[in-house]
Amino acid sequence: MHTVRVLGVSLVGLALTACATHQTARLEARDTLANAHALAMNTNAPSVVGKTEMNYRDRWTAANLFERAVDGRDSVGNRFNLATSYAATGRLQQAAAIYRDLVTEGQYTYALSSRDAYNRHAPVRRFNIADESARRLQDIAIVTAAQSVSPANGVLAASEFGVPTAAIAGGPSSGSISDAEAMRRDGF
Repeated sequence: MHTVRVLGVSLVGLALTACATHQTARLEARDTLANAHALAMNTNAPSVVGKTEMNYRDRWTAANLFERAVDGRDSVGNRFNLATSYAATGRLQQAAAIYRDLVTEGQYTYALSSRDAYNRHAPVRRFNIADESARRLQDIAIVTAAQSVSPANGVLAASEFGVPTAAIAGGPSSGSISDAEAMRRDGF
């Protein structure tokens, strides 16, 4: 019983640390969004904070941060991250447009995947941005085709189509949203 109690305390401590770290990341995201136009020209702050927000599954806020990062530094990596955040928030048409460009422009660019803050055991992998963009375009095409024959509620199980993807319901299919709305959707 003593071992169980110690283990329980350790798990509670880890959970509290994760919550505090997530709250710190959210404070940093809020500050970066407020100052993003000044920061984007001189630093990688919007991109770095956007990656952190994606890792904590604050996808709407991450998309707005990546939009700022692309405004300041139009790199292949920033555009790939922006497309990824668009796809994660259901804006598949915008994601597909960026991925199409990256199929050629990302040909000689490699990146490392990051681990989700809630799944630290996921393997990190190195990938070519052009190849990964082409793969994601195929996934988007499958999801888009499936949505045209979807049930009335618009939610589809990825397992029905044999690809590791998820249909996102309730978000806009295109366009940007305000920073305040992004934070509200992410539960700030």
